[in-house]
Amino acid sequence: MRERYLDLMEQAVGAYTDEQIAAYTESVLKDGLREHGYPRLTANIGILLAHGRNRSRMEQFPIMMELCCRGLLTSKQNAGFGAGNDFSVKEIVCCLEEIERAALYPESLTKSWRDLLRQIDPYRTYSCIAPVPPKPVMNWAAFAAVSEQMRIEAGIGNESAFVENQIQSQLYNFDDNGMYRDPNEPMVYDFVTRLQLALALDAGYDGEGRQRLEEYLDRAALPTLWMQSISGEIPFGGRSNQFLHNETFFAALCEFYASRYAKRGDLILAGEFRRAARSAVESIAFWLEQSPVRHIKNRFPAESRFGCEDYGYFEKYMVTMGSWAYLAFRFADDSIEEFPCPCETGGYIWEPGPHFHKIFLSAGEYSVEIDTNADPHYDASGIGRIHRKGAPSALVLSVPFAEHPEYEIPSPNPGPLSISLGTERDGNLHFASEPGSSYSLDSEKTEATSEKATIFLRLQLTDGTELIERVSVGSDGVLITGEGEGTILAEFPVFLTDGETDTQILREDNCVTVTYRGWKAVYLTEDTVCDTGEIYANRNGIYRRFLVKGHERICLKVQFEPNPESRIL
Repeated sequence: MRERYLDLMEQAVGAYTDEQIAAYTESVLKDGLREHGYPRLTANIGILLAHGRNRSRMEQFPIMMELCCRGLLTSKQNAGFGAGNDFSVKEIVCCLEEIERAALYPESLTKSWRDLLRQIDPYRTYSCIAPVPPKPVMNWAAFAAVSEQMRIEAGIGNESAFVENQIQSQLYNFDDNGMYRDPNEPMVYDFVTRLQLALALDAGYDGEGRQRLEEYLDRAALPTLWMQSISGEIPFGGRSNQFLHNETFFAALCEFYASRYAKRGDLILAGEFRRAARSAVESIAFWLEQSPVRHIKNRFPAESRFGCEDYGYFEKYMVTMGSWAYLAFRFADDSIEEFPCPCETGGYIWEPGPHFHKIFLSAGEYSVEIDTNADPHYDASGIGRIHRKGAPSALVLSVPFAEHPEYEIPSPNPGPLSISLGTERDGNLHFASEPGSSYSLDSEKTEATSEKATIFLRLQLTDGTELIERVSVGSDGVLITGEGEGTILAEFPVFLTDGETDTQILREDNCVTVTYRGWKAVYLTEDTVCDTGEIYANRNGIYRRFLVKGHERICLKVQFEPNPESRIL
């Protein structure tokens, strides 16, 4: 796996042409460092060089490294808060250490870079500086803490008091499961912030906050495994989701846990984390095989920024995949034997609690993720994900739809959308995907085996209507049933295109079949399926909304089948 992580770094860097890198360098020469994409690219190139790869850039790298080492001293003054030194210093110090170990350049040159990095004053360089005494500060403080701890590890910094204050500010932000709570609980920033703090420990942090930090990281160990989908992916939810770097930082965190538990003698759990890391890496293989490669899980042109926030552009976020792969390489211990991880074995239901408002079900090669109180800026409540092992993740649904998502889509969606139940009263339709609807899990009626997992939910819609929803996950698919008074509805999206490949759709009275990339999704119901014609977009592509209508009871079965015949509506 260590070599595979270097392969991922090489693939990340290989997505940039020589012309793109030259233009990027020219812009930094002209305007100075203004964000952290360029240092990340520089660090990845240097680390690959140190490991005998990417040698065509031997002459180019010192120019880039010099720009970064000098630019870090002034970029905050030039670019303000957004300069991103909190992220960049860590990257460049890791690179310097790898270059020095490889003795790749003259000592006089590496010493000059070391001397520049020694001049960093954390209070003048970083943007997110926790107050004294510390108060809760969000995830940038964790990045600044680990950047400074990396300077200490490298022998070019001594600001341990700064590191301590930054880390203490982070200890306010964990829930009872040890998960990190950034505003609105985006899933990416739970994993990626825990990864930064894990790196601080690995780099020698041993301050007053160490014991509490380790306790939080240990609490979140098993939940980390339970949240991975059968496809190897991190959960949906909130900012920065569906980028390729999501799975490499997940792999890095799993490698940290694997080594941690191996040292404690728990080789089974360590092996489960190693397998989870491999599953995460394998989940992005398809995307890395595409030409040109994209940095997000769709095939729209990169310049369209489809599915991306304004900060999530290709130049910064493609190479971020490589940066997290490097941390996986750093943590990985290839002597640890792999064992099947929870997303492979299934047989569990997990609800994180009130803050992360999710329910995860896994059984029979299927996994389901439900959001019971979605952030309306990014998601919708209801079933937002159904995955099957080996099937394309977006074929049924990988992330739900917000009406006005805070990422780029062609136009606003007609409303929020997930796979959810609803009602019709006096001609008005209300769905549990709408903000203001509430979900409560009947924990006494949950059951899970490796072959089947079932939950019951009590739904209260915005018009006050109550419904009972049963979700059952098994080897034959996902069965969703709803009961209540009067007319009951079910809504679900049907995949149209990933931006390059269109699906094939066949609609019959009580069945919809969608064919895509050698698989088909089948939606079956006892009632009539209605195509609303409404078009929705999420980070993965374009979908169309379908409805099912029943009286007092409704059911919808969703299943995947491989190797279908191609049929089109």
